[in-house]
Amino acid sequence: MDETEKYVFLKEIVNEENAIEELLLYSKNKFNLEHTNSVQWKETYIDTWAVYCEEAHEIGAFNTLKKYLVQLQFPVEKGISKTEDYINSTLRGRDNQSLEGLQLNQPELIKLNLYENDMIGQVPVLIIPNDDDFDTLICALTNKNEPQELPKSMGASFINGINNWDRIHRLKLNWLKTTPNGNWSEEFKKHILPKPYLYKDKLIVLSTKPYSGISNDVIGVSKSEWMSSSLMIRLEHECAHVFTLKNYGCIANNMHDEIIADYTGITKVLGHFNKDWFLHFVGLENYPNYRKGARLENYKGQNELSDEAFQGLKTIVKNVADSILEFDNALGKIRSSNDRSNRIKSICEVDLLTMASSKGTQKLTETYNRKKLATAL
Repeated sequence: MDETEKYVFLKEIVNEENAIEELLLYSKNKFNLEHTNSVQWKETYIDTWAVYCEEAHEIGAFNTLKKYLVQLQFPVEKGISKTEDYINSTLRGRDNQSLEGLQLNQPELIKLNLYENDMIGQVPVLIIPNDDDFDTLICALTNKNEPQELPKSMGASFINGINNWDRIHRLKLNWLKTTPNGNWSEEFKKHILPKPYLYKDKLIVLSTKPYSGISNDVIGVSKSEWMSSSLMIRLEHECAHVFTLKNYGCIANNMHDEIIADYTGITKVLGHFNKDWFLHFVGLENYPNYRKGARLENYKGQNELSDEAFQGLKTIVKNVADSILEFDNALGKIRSSNDRSNRIKSICEVDLLTMASSKGTQKLTETYNRKKLATAL
């Protein structure tokens, strides 16, 4: 769809001109230029995390990680990120002088492993069964150990770029072995700092609560089955964010990203898309009514959509779910990792408004067929 067609489409679902402009900006597709960071994407940190995983089997995940991730050596406490100890440890890599580390309720239940995903390769995954401990660790790892109220529907986080001073210290030790009289500070500024992949790590953090706060009774499966399915949907959802970052160089707090990620998680569990599950996950199971407190309101965008624009977003998301269901059903059960990857890329590359329009299924199918052909060549 061109810009005029998008405007006409939005004119049918929202009344205010400002809301139309908001939604045009919100739905602008960022997944349009494929690229691969062939050098910088090389996951040099995976070998280090493989060592962490081995150690975690011996002494526990939390005991292992608090030795290496300096954020876990501090409590979650208001104002702590401004203290000298915290700044010295997290930004300068100096030894932590604080006596009190991160306090958890059930640290012994935390698990760490390397997950092998067929589209992105390996990624470290931290699984935290205790809900309060999950919130605490998210604050430590993503909010500089400052307290933060998290949405109740939040059960996972993909952390893209933790400063890992353990890796920097290892680089320093290896460098000093070959250059004992060299100037490490100069070496660090010139050859380490400009290459974030040498010291910034990716990590998926998962809770074990029901996905999107939806109970097993609503989904219609047993409690144990839903617990297992929730964990897998959540894991693959976060892997989808890694996938878009790897293939398109971006990730955002936007419903396009969430649709891609939920499609990835749902199809991993079921082998096909389930529209009812998805609409429950975002709070639109009784569309046009919205269940307050559900996930959709977490993705109003950087500038936060107005109430009128949010009403329009509800319709857009519902229509997109209809188009994706028709698209997915026409293709049938997912047959291979290439098939799955081509479906996900198609949902990435067709913008939200086009997917939500009467042309949605057609455009998804055309994009998929081009990708299928390119894969076969």
